[in-house]
Amino acid sequence: MCAGTSANDGRKPVRSGRIRKLLLLRLKRNTYIKVPLTTIILLLMLSIPLSACSASEHSADWSVTGRAAPDQAAVNGGVGVMREAEMFTPVAWVNGEPVAYGEFKTRMLELRGEAVAEAAEKGADPAARNFWASDIGGRTPLDLLKEKTLHLLVRVKVQEIAARKAGIVQDIGYEAFLSRLDAENRLRSSRLRSGEPIYGPQQYSERTYFRYMLANLELALRERLARDEGDSSGKLLDEGRYGAWLEGEAAKAEVRVNPALYGRLSAD
Repeated sequence: MCAGTSANDGRKPVRSGRIRKLLLLRLKRNTYIKVPLTTIILLLMLSIPLSACSASEHSADWSVTGRAAPDQAAVNGGVGVMREAEMFTPVAWVNGEPVAYGEFKTRMLELRGEAVAEAAEKGADPAARNFWASDIGGRTPLDLLKEKTLHLLVRVKVQEIAARKAGIVQDIGYEAFLSRLDAENRLRSSRLRSGEPIYGPQQYSERTYFRYMLANLELALRERLARDEGDSSGKLLDEGRYGAWLEGEAAKAEVRVNPALYGRLSAD
């Protein structure tokens, strides 16, 4: 769910209290893969009527043959307006796969509450003006937030890399993810204008679509891993064994950070 290497000029993203457009991706409509069992399970989880959805209609699958350079897009995840160079500059690499600034920053904002709560348990005062720079046992709440974000994205990336290796997905870059989000939202807008029914939200936010795609990816991987173990019934690998596989992959992953960009990340 995930990246260019151009450097940014050090300017901070423009803050905004409202959802603003970041990129407008102009791409051909996605190609799709069919994962009947996993799609059925996920749709049941999301309480979406199965009869109204089909694999050929739904652009939430991962198969994308290429990546186009975006101009602006609606990414409603909390990241302020930033230049394209900033959006896709790697903050880190997991087994050589880049983690884009836009992806890292969006996940950071989602984990703020969790980091605040944990830092407060360690004695930091969330109401203090210097909260993010306060000391909690040799590190700061900001350090904690960045560590939590990296921990999450390492696990996301090893799943995406495994999915690409298995042929479930072709492009796991963050730019490709945003292109799928844009294509899905364009399709939904078109159906609304023509009076066709849609199921689920009228438009996906970056955060909602990220979670949907990751859940779908996990289901596809669990089915593939079960098949690799000799189970051709279509059943999923159980959650315990999948969790153990994921932790093992994450533990042996090679993780590098971009010191210049990682060091400039803020909690805002």
